[in-house]
Amino acid sequence: MTRSDDAGLPAMARASVALPDATGEVRSFDLVPAGPGEGWLEVIASGICGTDVALFGRGVAEPTVLGHHVVGRVAALGAEAARRRDLVLGDRVVLEEYLPCGRCPTCATGSYRLCPETDLWRGGRRVGLIPAAERPGLTGGNAEFTFLPANAVTHRVPAGLSDALAAWVLPYANAIDWVTGAGALRGGETVVVLGPGYHGLAVAASARRAGAGRVFVTGLARDAQRLEMAEALGAHPVVVADETVRFGHLPEGTADVVVDTVGSDPSVLDPAVALLGHGGRLVLTSPKNPAPITLDSASLFRQGLHVAAVRGRSPEAIAEALTSLTAGDSGLDAVPTVEVDLDGTAEMLARLAAGTGPESPHVVVRPAA
Repeated sequence: MTRSDDAGLPAMARASVALPDATGEVRSFDLVPAGPGEGWLEVIASGICGTDVALFGRGVAEPTVLGHHVVGRVAALGAEAARRRDLVLGDRVVLEEYLPCGRCPTCATGSYRLCPETDLWRGGRRVGLIPAAERPGLTGGNAEFTFLPANAVTHRVPAGLSDALAAWVLPYANAIDWVTGAGALRGGETVVVLGPGYHGLAVAASARRAGAGRVFVTGLARDAQRLEMAEALGAHPVVVADETVRFGHLPEGTADVVVDTVGSDPSVLDPAVALLGHGGRLVLTSPKNPAPITLDSASLFRQGLHVAAVRGRSPEAIAEALTSLTAGDSGLDAVPTVEVDLDGTAEMLARLAAGTGPESPHVVVRPAA
């Protein structure tokens, strides 16, 4: 890398660091020169998702800069990285969390999100998960600058896409993959989304855009404002009884696709299966706790049901998300964005972990704020 490539970088950058005792603090890090295949991004936005909240709430193993839904501007780039990524200084990019090896049989198929090195349950090499003690320390989005290693996965943000909507790219791409991929949604079908959270609203937006006949989003009474956001996306809100898992007035056997975004609670599964009609698809977006679950196999066979567990998203889904968000047909601008600066990031993560966060589930760290 020549000096002209990184002359605009400051000597140091600030970051919000999550700590093992479920607290956080702001630290400063040196911005070391990047190698030929590496670079630096100036972080524009870092979306907070449930994984970040869970990691912070239980305490990370080592001090870590969290944040893996990152939008940034290229601030430094080695010659090899510029050529391979087809990027120049100043370009905006979405940075995926995956740091795949690029050599294994899985990577060779294009399914880099399943590479053993970046797999959450195996290697765990991901943006927002690498300890701050590992130089250069800044490999998460909750920082003014984040390091761009040679194996990072980037996608250019179109000029017509605002910074605010660019922060939706990864959760929206997840939703597209889950609805039209695993869920195999066909036009006119009925979709039920369990949970009006960050990904639940993205799923509702994706299903509506993909031509679902009806979209229902379920939530508890305390989720009233989030259910209003779902309604603004064109979905029908359904209040679930607090004391038990019942899906309001949704008749059993009428859904074609049910997407479960409520997290680890296994009690939703039997009622979710009951909602599905013949040939219905149940999409699970996160493991249950405890992990072993039971499903009524008789119902699965009798109704010809399909159950799919999903992980992340495909690059094709990211391309579609970028196209949709740029065209303005996602509807996600109806969901308010809550912004927080670096000094308030740890407090916000603690609030979210305690269930006292803002009404809108779309919370974004804006380091320059």
